[in-house]
Amino acid sequence: MSSWRTLVLRVGDKCPEYGNTSDFKEPIETCFGVVRRELEHSENDILSFLLQCVEQLPHKIPLYGTLIGLLNLENEDFVRKIVECTQTNFQDALYRGNCDKIRILMRFLTSMMCSKVLQPASLVVVFETLLSSAATTLDEEKGNPAWQARGDFYVTCILSCLPWGGSELAEQAPEEIERVMVGIEAYMSIRRHNSDSGLSFFEDDDESGEGLAEKDFLEDLWDRIQVLSNGGWKIESVPRPHLSFEAQLVAGKSYECGPINTPDQPEPFSRLPGTNYGKQKHDAESKYPQRIRRLNIFPASKTEDMQPIDRFIVEEYLLDVLLFLNGWFVK
Repeated sequence: MSSWRTLVLRVGDKCPEYGNTSDFKEPIETCFGVVRRELEHSENDILSFLLQCVEQLPHKIPLYGTLIGLLNLENEDFVRKIVECTQTNFQDALYRGNCDKIRILMRFLTSMMCSKVLQPASLVVVFETLLSSAATTLDEEKGNPAWQARGDFYVTCILSCLPWGGSELAEQAPEEIERVMVGIEAYMSIRRHNSDSGLSFFEDDDESGEGLAEKDFLEDLWDRIQVLSNGGWKIESVPRPHLSFEAQLVAGKSYECGPINTPDQPEPFSRLPGTNYGKQKHDAESKYPQRIRRLNIFPASKTEDMQPIDRFIVEEYLLDVLLFLNGWFVK
């Protein structure tokens, strides 16, 4: 494997290539220096490999977002291509219903916004496009409430991005992100509650049995995001390497994400005589699986110092690792 590939792949790891350091700043600078020199000879290979790493090593997305932000200061055309390719891949994932890819690429778009590569307003447009589709799905005239699973998934993806970029959005586009939050609150008020049951190992997190049955996954996540928002979006469980380069990144050009279109709404249930509501609901949930509220694998004594959002962050990282171990790895 060429040296630049190794550095891109292993950025953020404790490894010989980076001197086994646990600090992010120096490895990112080292990787940037090598990749910048190689762009003249291997631009297409670097673009393809970098996007492959983003999708297959999503726990490193903040590092890759920062690297791309630094490259943007040297080669705007290359970074513009990254934004365009990401938009194309994201649109394809939406049409195909590739849930993992949608979730990961939305986090990547958010990370590029943090690194001044993507305009905050452009990211908000993506959020609002998904939110509008979700709300329309619940409309009995224009949508099909049996497909609530798709609407819930879109809203979950929006909320999932906020631990990674809520602080920057609140600072750079406060009115726009507030509009998104109001829209999500409206969606939450009209959707149906989902019954789910968490799995408990080792010990119960709530001995009274109350609380777990009261909220489904999306309701619980929404509560956690609101706590995070009210606390000024302060979170320690998400790396923010772009802050070490903020003075440099602010000089970079920010791009717009191209228009995003969601798949057509399912045929309204009222226009499908003889179609069973339960069957349609099953079809929707098969395509857009619903996450259970939480997987309890830690005793309460181990989570006393965690913020409410930290448990969700841990779950996201577990999903990332499971994707990697399931054969989604860079060769």
